[in-house]
Amino acid sequence: MSRTSIFFKYTNPRHKYNLYCLKKILSLVLCLVLCASFTACQEDEEESPYDQIIYYNIESEPITLDPQIADDSSALLVIMNIFEGLVRLNEDGDAEPGAAESWYASSDCTVFTFNLRHDACWSDGTPLTAADFVYGITRALSPDTNSSTASSLFCIKNAEAYSSGTAEESELGIYAEDDYTVVIELEYSYQDFPSVLASPCAMPCNQAFFESTAGQYGLEAEKILCNGAFMLSSSSGWTHYTSLTLQRNTYYSGEEEVIPSGVSITIGELSDSVVTSIEDGTVDCYAIPSDEVDEAEAAGLNLTSFDDTVWGLCFNMDDEIVSNKNIRLGLLYALDRDYILQTLPDHASATKDIIPDTAELNGQSYRSLADSSFGLDYSDSFSTYLTQGLEELELDALPSIEILCADDEATQSIVNNIIETLNAATGCYFNKNPVSSSELQDYIDSGDYTIALAPISLQGSSPLDTLSLFFSSDTSNFTNLSSTVYDNYITQIQDTSVSDSLDYIMAAEKYLNDYGIFYPLYLQSRFYASASNVDGIVFHAYGAEADFRSAVKYATENSS
Repeated sequence: MSRTSIFFKYTNPRHKYNLYCLKKILSLVLCLVLCASFTACQEDEEESPYDQIIYYNIESEPITLDPQIADDSSALLVIMNIFEGLVRLNEDGDAEPGAAESWYASSDCTVFTFNLRHDACWSDGTPLTAADFVYGITRALSPDTNSSTASSLFCIKNAEAYSSGTAEESELGIYAEDDYTVVIELEYSYQDFPSVLASPCAMPCNQAFFESTAGQYGLEAEKILCNGAFMLSSSSGWTHYTSLTLQRNTYYSGEEEVIPSGVSITIGELSDSVVTSIEDGTVDCYAIPSDEVDEAEAAGLNLTSFDDTVWGLCFNMDDEIVSNKNIRLGLLYALDRDYILQTLPDHASATKDIIPDTAELNGQSYRSLADSSFGLDYSDSFSTYLTQGLEELELDALPSIEILCADDEATQSIVNNIIETLNAATGCYFNKNPVSSSELQDYIDSGDYTIALAPISLQGSSPLDTLSLFFSSDTSNFTNLSSTVYDNYITQIQDTSVSDSLDYIMAAEKYLNDYGIFYPLYLQSRFYASASNVDGIVFHAYGAEADFRSAVKYATENSS
């Protein structure tokens, strides 16, 4: 007889009562075990680092999400996550396969052939083809589009001529060899050309869909067809001036899986500091001002930094007074750099170089190859230059001149020292106009300034990326320099092999210094912070974009 049957044969009432209690206890224990197991499963599910929503913020409403014409940082961040070019950039800034699974270059790096993934699709399931990339790049370069960012594509054969209306579309050096092969011919040898194709203006565009939007492409969620890791949510993709909701693109076929289920982006300035906003979960990551970096470190946030911002005095070459070379040199030679830079902003270091230490040429540090700095130093002959400049302008004295600058304490301290020095040296009146960072950029972009202490946000690691900012026809030419001599240097750099371009690069940088176009003062690091339980977000140097495709977010602080 089994132990169980014997057990149930007990007839003593007390034993029956004990049996009843034991059964109740066993039932309670079993319930507790099941509940604990269920709770543990729930916790495991909640703490899964996958399929999480990443929270972000952009300060202003994107003007448009049309990749071919968008140029504001808010739009560019969204575009880089909902579109994918032939290549994408990894965390080191190097090109890696994007919509193209592979590519190869001719021996002289003037012709590049890209092979698309055969399973690549748009977010509505439509196949992505080589024609979409040809159309997108051609559209960016079209004079009708008037793209402010397309100059990065001028290395393509006849691109600049087509953009200016002096060449036909058929003369462009880009074509589809078949549905899955894009061939691009260049004006000159450019080994790192593939990285250019990660920029928004080189994103694909489906011609049929574009034409169906009747001029509304990129202005509403339903007027955007994506091919990136994410797409705009069909229900609440873009609530203007309030939020953008990105969801995983189920048709995405990149080499790596998309980890987050989506990205929730609010629009408008954060109500608290960046550190507070990350700690309370308002955002999972954000660009952080240098004066909050120490606080972020103390809070245990993850920090990523880039030395890609050079601050200096820039002169508006459209201004009647400072467009005079001798006036500019007289003012700059009067400056005592040691006195001016007694205090520096947080995480900044003094520099005399327009092209920073991070720039590379043919895999080597450009500064080590140049082996010199071309910056101007104080000279007691500054008054000679000023006198000659005044004579050329037929003036007895300089008028009152305003120096535009950012309104933070460290910047104003530097500008105060500059003004004190110039007022004493020239006997004229200089004053300052401190404004917010966004206002400063607006003034610079519109050319509404005489002298400004402003940043150059570098566009790439090549010296040419910096020097091109001063090219006459470049839309980013914030000083409005128009010089055939300087333009010839840039053209020679482009027409010469990378290994033979050093002399022209040095000549161009020296020109900017010798003519006082931009007077570099300090190099400042740019920082991003992310929560301690968030990993895998790729922040890119030379831009404001964050790539969320591989973001991993733990429900609690990752102790691993």
